[in-house]
Amino acid sequence: MSKTYLALDTSATASAAVVRDDDVIAHRCTSSQRNHSEVLAGFITEALTEATIDPSTAEGLDGIFVGVGPGPFTGLRAGIITAQTLAHTWQLPVYGVLSLDGLAHRVAADAFRVGAEEFVVATDARRKEVYWAHYDNIGGQPQRLHGPFVNAAPDVTELPVFGAGAGLYPQELFGIAGFTDAVPDASDIAAYGTIALRRGRGLQPVEPQYLRGHDAKIPKQLRS
Repeated sequence: MSKTYLALDTSATASAAVVRDDDVIAHRCTSSQRNHSEVLAGFITEALTEATIDPSTAEGLDGIFVGVGPGPFTGLRAGIITAQTLAHTWQLPVYGVLSLDGLAHRVAADAFRVGAEEFVVATDARRKEVYWAHYDNIGGQPQRLHGPFVNAAPDVTELPVFGAGAGLYPQELFGIAGFTDAVPDASDIAAYGTIALRRGRGLQPVEPQYLRGHDAKIPKQLRS
């Protein structure tokens, strides 16, 4: 039976996507990390309209996926509150996806091709830190082993790194070419979310993961 979902992510930039039967049929995004609130509502309306779904009723939509971070407070809150409000208004279920898991799902096949049996996804946490998580990679299928964390780049486990964190700290992190500016996107959230929903695992509570300061510290045994 055909399923259609709206996906949002504001953990880094703002983006919206509509996915039907695992295919992204509409997508909007911005490269700015500062204007989430200003553009997100327009992106949602445009994506739904392109997918021939009436934004006023959302008839034909089966649910909403939203990236829950980690990410900076203001941007992350904008996406999650929007998803919760729309879910309440439209009487639809809303599911949380760790934004790093979405990005890991996107890059895992490329990681497998370069022989990375384990890898790290890292994004900008500001304050000279990165958000990151450590993944196992079985045939291009990622499984999160540790994280998410927020740390200075030298404290990240020494593995191939995918994501904008590697581009920011090339001396400390072994970034993979072609992926050193990658950030989570709504299409990643949709792709991971639909698989996680079918498998009955991997989804998160719809609560923001800020991970600042002492809230999440890397275990010492992972610093090698």
